[in-house]
Amino acid sequence: MVDEALTVNGVAVTGNGSRSGRTIALPSGRKAELRAGIGRDLMRAQRAAQSSEPAAIIFALIAELATIDGRRIVYEDVLAMDLADVLVLQEEVIGGNFHEAAFPPPPQSPASSGSASASRS
Repeated sequence: MVDEALTVNGVAVTGNGSRSGRTIALPSGRKAELRAGIGRDLMRAQRAAQSSEPAAIIFALIAELATIDGRRIVYEDVLAMDLADVLVLQEEVIGGNFHEAAFPPPPQSPASSGSASASRS
């Protein structure tokens, strides 16, 4: 028997169906499996969310990376989940770093503010 390439949400995975993922218990008692994401997952999430709003993209990214009780989910499933489950999944998928990664602060300007205040004196 020839091994066929297995894909989940369009991403090739190993024969056992995981891609360096992790399993967590959700507050509702359900089991979530999360796989490591790649750039393609973010692109697909942005398309699914049809929005540039970070929260919508995060929900869609959860749908790309998670399976719940062994079943794949879609964006609308995440919208309908218990809030406690969504918050846990959100923390697992993005941690506290999504906003900073998606919207880095602008670079600091040279120390011009010091010279401007000195000229006012």
